Amino acid sequence: MQRLECHVKKYNWGKRGTESEVARLFAAGHKNFVVDEEETYAELWMGTHPDGPAMLSNSGTRLSSFIAKSHSAGYLSNNNWKEDIHLPFIMKVMSIARSLSLQVHPTKEQAVRLHERDPIHYPDRHHKPELAYALTQFELLCGFRPADEILANIEAFPPLRYVMDSHNCENLRDALDKEKNPYSLKCRQALAALRGCLTEATVEVIQKMSVDFPGDVGVFSPLILNHMILKPGECCYYAAEELHAYLSGECVECVGCSNNTIRAAMTPKFIDRDALCEVLNYRMTPPEDYLVPATPLADYPGVDEYSPDCKDFQLHRIRVPSNTSQAFLPVLDCASIMVIVEGSAELEEGQSSVRLKTLDCRDISRGDIIYIPPGRRLRFTRCTEQLEAFRTFSYEIGPDHENRKVVKAQLG
Repeated sequence: MQRLECHVKKYNWGKRGTESEVARLFAAGHKNFVVDEEETYAELWMGTHPDGPAMLSNSGTRLSSFIAKSHSAGYLSNNNWKEDIHLPFIMKVMSIARSLSLQVHPTKEQAVRLHERDPIHYPDRHHKPELAYALTQFELLCGFRPADEILANIEAFPPLRYVMDSHNCENLRDALDKEKNPYSLKCRQALAALRGCLTEATVEVIQKMSVDFPGDVGVFSPLILNHMILKPGECCYYAAEELHAYLSGECVECVGCSNNTIRAAMTPKFIDRDALCEVLNYRMTPPEDYLVPATPLADYPGVDEYSPDCKDFQLHRIRVPSNTSQAFLPVLDCASIMVIVEGSAELEEGQSSVRLKTLDCRDISRGDIIYIPPGRRLRFTRCTEQLEAFRTFSYEIGPDHENRKVVKAQLG
């Protein structure tokens, strides 16, 4: 196993200073790091993607290079000529103070077409399914509401009916189409009518968004998209073609190894309504369809598995009670990354085929991020306080980023 140095993203929707779990967690794992109370700390990336590659702590070597040279991902021996071999996922911790952009991600096939058409804005040829595990109360918009809810909202809120008119689906497309101006007087007037007159939880989101993004058509999105409020420990997943936006809270996120995003609204970044209307699936479904249940692993007490309909990643949440003498983790025949979010212990690594042979043993604590090669037997010992960790893994081969250019981080 290898201790990793990972990247923090400082997008301006992140929480500031020590209010951010990203900042607190990163500081816990980097004793010389000083949190700037005026800075936003939005995401902690853990993976091999070129826009935020993990490095080995002891050498500064890129994890992707280490995997390629050591074949430590197990299933990659036929790619030994590559300089870098990527994991199929990025695990993140996110701290969100205000809404991210209203966005959608392409399928693999759509990603290839978008990259060929516009490699600047779509630098990856890979899809980006997403899973979010709530660390705190976590709010998001995800997927279109059932049709009866959308129609009821349109009827209930005259300002929305004013924008949509009678041809609901056609005008929904028009509202997102590039020929329609989201900052038009019509939208501004409708938004002004909404402010201050509605008090339900979803409308509170609309009111906050109308302050953060005045005049933006995306402010209406909570009325047509599912507004989900996850409790800590709940988890949701959505695949490509689903319109969504994270609103607030903190989560552990797993995504495909891609940084492709088609933005629709609520952002100063590049908005591509042509691509949006090309990719969006307009599927209407209740929010429960996006939830991912926890599956306790009977042979490993304290380990819950979250397995979405996706081969790019699976997530283990690991909880070890205080004063536990030992706790074993599942042996995986694939590479994985684990982050410690609470507690401390001793972590022992052995070969699964040689049960008594110990390869490594080290103290781990909150903020530590560990790369684990395939086939390793892991055991926590000396857990004097409760320990919580998250481990992401996949049996898939990661995408090829050999000729990809690094995208400079954009604020917003």
